[in-house]
Amino acid sequence: MHYLDLSSNRLTYIPTGLFRSQTELRYLYLQRNKISVLHAKVFAGLYQLKELFIFDNPITELVDWLFYDTKLENMYIFQTKLSSIGERPFATVNHTLRRVSIYDSHLKTVSNSVWQDLGNSCYVAIDNTLKFAPFTNRSDLEIELVGDGFAQPILVTPDQQTIFSEWGFTCVQSADDWLCTPCQQGTFGVSWGDKSCIACPPGGFFQIKTGQVADPSQGINCQRCNNGTYVTPETHPGISPANCTVCPTGTNKSLHAGFRACPCLDGFYRTDRFGECHPCPTEGVNCSEEYQHLLSGFWWTWDWGLSDDNYLSYERFVQDVRTESPTFDNTSKRFEGVLPKVNKCPRSESCVNAVLGGIKAECEEGYTGWLCSQCSRYYYPWFDHCFECPEWWWFLLEVIAVCVVIALIVIIIAWQARKVRRSGRSAVNMLLARGKILLGFYQVMGEIFSALDDIAWPNILTSVGSVFRLLEVNIMRLFISPRCYFPNFTYPNIYIEFLVGIVFVVFVLLAAWCFYSSKMCYLKAKKTPRAERKALLSQTKQRCYMFVVILLFISYPSLSSVILTLLPSGCHLFYVDEKDTLNVTRLRADYSIDCQTQQHVHFNYAAEASLFYVVGFPLVLFLLLWWNVRKRKKTGAVGGRRESEDQPLLDDASQCRLDAGYVASCRNEVACETDDELLLHSDPQGQAVFNWESFLCENYKPRFWYWEILELARKIVQTLFVLLYGPDDHFTMFATIVISVGFLLLHAYVKPMKDAVEHRLQMCSLGTIFLNLLAASLLLLPSEDAQSSQNRKEVLSVVLVLMNLSVIVFVIASLVWTGVKALWRHGCLRSLGSCIAGVWGWCSRPLHRGLGLTNHVYDSVDE
Repeated sequence: MHYLDLSSNRLTYIPTGLFRSQTELRYLYLQRNKISVLHAKVFAGLYQLKELFIFDNPITELVDWLFYDTKLENMYIFQTKLSSIGERPFATVNHTLRRVSIYDSHLKTVSNSVWQDLGNSCYVAIDNTLKFAPFTNRSDLEIELVGDGFAQPILVTPDQQTIFSEWGFTCVQSADDWLCTPCQQGTFGVSWGDKSCIACPPGGFFQIKTGQVADPSQGINCQRCNNGTYVTPETHPGISPANCTVCPTGTNKSLHAGFRACPCLDGFYRTDRFGECHPCPTEGVNCSEEYQHLLSGFWWTWDWGLSDDNYLSYERFVQDVRTESPTFDNTSKRFEGVLPKVNKCPRSESCVNAVLGGIKAECEEGYTGWLCSQCSRYYYPWFDHCFECPEWWWFLLEVIAVCVVIALIVIIIAWQARKVRRSGRSAVNMLLARGKILLGFYQVMGEIFSALDDIAWPNILTSVGSVFRLLEVNIMRLFISPRCYFPNFTYPNIYIEFLVGIVFVVFVLLAAWCFYSSKMCYLKAKKTPRAERKALLSQTKQRCYMFVVILLFISYPSLSSVILTLLPSGCHLFYVDEKDTLNVTRLRADYSIDCQTQQHVHFNYAAEASLFYVVGFPLVLFLLLWWNVRKRKKTGAVGGRRESEDQPLLDDASQCRLDAGYVASCRNEVACETDDELLLHSDPQGQAVFNWESFLCENYKPRFWYWEILELARKIVQTLFVLLYGPDDHFTMFATIVISVGFLLLHAYVKPMKDAVEHRLQMCSLGTIFLNLLAASLLLLPSEDAQSSQNRKEVLSVVLVLMNLSVIVFVIASLVWTGVKALWRHGCLRSLGSCIAGVWGWCSRPLHRGLGLTNHVYDSVDE
């Protein structure tokens, strides 16, 4: 055997006599072990040894006559820790040494007698750190003093070339042989791949030695910079600690730099792998792993005028910065584009952001668009949530149900309108009066929950807000979005609501006019007598007025809100880049609408023109009521009823002595009526007809005939500032709360309602609106993370839910109680009890008792 390779085995010593039997061994490879001591007889018996490779070992001493038994020609013993060598360490039998590489050992002194045992024309490479230059009288020797970074080429055979390529050498063919040079400083060799020398990566690495090779388990073989220092890309590969510079600002200098310019501090991110780190934005993003990625509940967009390269460049940079290995992409080490601006999603659950660590906004299934606020195809919006579209039959049932409800309301009102009743209040009148209060409350609250959708309401309050928006009777939101059945139909809902609302108003007016005109033509064709025709036309006109007023009264708040929303102030300015240089304007009610498009500009003009309706409808009602009141005052009757201007609130608690059909007397000696008396009390002196005027004025004292118009305006004014400017402005919330308090105090002071129950119901609704606005203003304040704060919010939400639901419970309970008392006063309950007792007696009678008992039971039932 001529070759023996024991390199890279972590050997710490070589036993004496190990090679005694290897008399034919010519090439011995012991490099890259942990050998620190070479005993005097360790190479004894290696009579044919020609080349010895023992570099990169921590050898501290070479003793005399160490290689005497060999025929060494080339000895490579560089990169050691030699502190001294003997007088004659290079002595061989026939003075055969032709090349000695003993550099990079940091020897200080060498005896002059060392050189006498070298062969003819021997070349020696030794450190230039010697205190005294080598001295010898031999002129054939070539002694070269070399410094750091010296790498001596080695001439090898073709068979050896393959081995040297795996040892950290680069080999070049030279004639029939190969010239292999150790990898330079700052580089290392690999035993895999193309087996070339690889530069130490920029970051916390350098390599001061030559001829280094990487272990496959480590990947690189470089020395480490001190913590807090790194080698810049411009100066890499680092060849000494001097190449390691201090890491830039924003980095953690207590840690090793790794494959970057030190890790970023917590809460910092970078856009350059080897640059400084920047503070993370205060909201919406997480900067762990040294890059910005979206948190759930937040949104940004990369689509704002720049090419797709901006996003693709950041995507490559993120993939690169997350790579903690020397294989990172050097072409993507720096992001030179512009990062987007973070915005909070109106519905936090809609923005999930889980793609590629959240650098691209991802919406929950069923959501899409700006701020994930729109519904995707085959989903429909319902109270700010997106639900999967149902089957077509569900839509048909929904339409039928809505039509049936509308038909029932119309039939009840028509029946009430045709019925001439005596003075006093019917059940329908009372239901409509309290229904107006209930409708007004839920219309205002529905708009508040819709306009303040950006506020982090507790979950239970959000659910209640959805119910409010259902109860506000917004005719533009009653049907499922048509996109369920026409997936390509993408017309914005807010435009549909506006158009449907305007068309509804025009349709109601035209329908009333057509009905009146057709009635007039019919009477003329029938040749009805003039006096009778005039009376019938007057009656028809009043009915047309009634239906127009009722339908427009119900739809007025919702249409007015849509009109105010479409005004220019309803647009919200968004900055889309982190430098706040680029911006877009989106409609606050529908973020899919760009306010700068020509289409929306046209709707702006239409909404501004429609403000005449917002102001004109209450004004027209006011003028009509004023004209009728003025006319009736001349005859001494107001609203068709003779009533005292000083009539107090009617209260069950006013200590009245009641009888079955009339009010006897009160301790305060003022006439008063309770709910059931309003239902059943009769006055033979007057007749009352249900019409548009009684719909508006019947539940108010005569001198407050205008109060329903004030209530109609209140529904708009209470949400005016929020609809125009959004909830972000604290002045907006302050003004809205002040308006709510003003209406509450005004109603409490004036007491415009005749009925005490309705007065208390209205006070309850106004107070609840005020408390909801107050809670919204508190939720707009900076949130506390403490658990106690969260618990207080939950308590607040429970209280508000109970108050919000108490209004409808109040109405239902009062109506039920009034009906029960009315039935009891007229003996209906006693008759019903007698009927039940009679039936029970008949069913339990003995069979032998005859017809007499049966007739007795029937008599009881008749009674």
